[in-house]
Amino acid sequence: MTDPLGRVRRVPAHIAVMLGLSTAAYAVSLAAVAMDESRAEATVAAARLPALDVIDALARDNGVLDAAIGRADGDLTSAAAAYGTAGSQLSAFEAALAGLAGTVAEIDGVSRTLPASIPLPAVSKTSRTSVPTTHVTTGASGG
Repeated sequence: MTDPLGRVRRVPAHIAVMLGLSTAAYAVSLAAVAMDESRAEATVAAARLPALDVIDALARDNGVLDAAIGRADGDLTSAAAAYGTAGSQLSAFEAALAGLAGTVAEIDGVSRTLPASIPLPAVSKTSRTSVPTTHVTTGASGG
């Protein structure tokens, strides 16, 4: 440093020492703060670890659940297709059943007119029962 006359000014020793000590104290305090923040972050990370494990487990379970829902969706689609097929077959069955009902009604109408127009022979039931006579001889002793 120079004064207005161009002379070099010297800094007194006690000021240089104070400047050095204050700089060193500042560096030490910065290091202490950095160490304190490091410990605090390590504590927070350790406290968060169980929560992170739970989140990982939930993510895995979510994948399993998603796969199960996909399978259930496929099963539901298959069941809906089978239901649709059964419904169309039911319609065909109902149409066939309606045709059969018409045929049965026609046969019933014809059968009601038969006894009056054609005399049917009487049916009699006879049964004979006879017990056959048998003789049995065994080769056993004493008999």
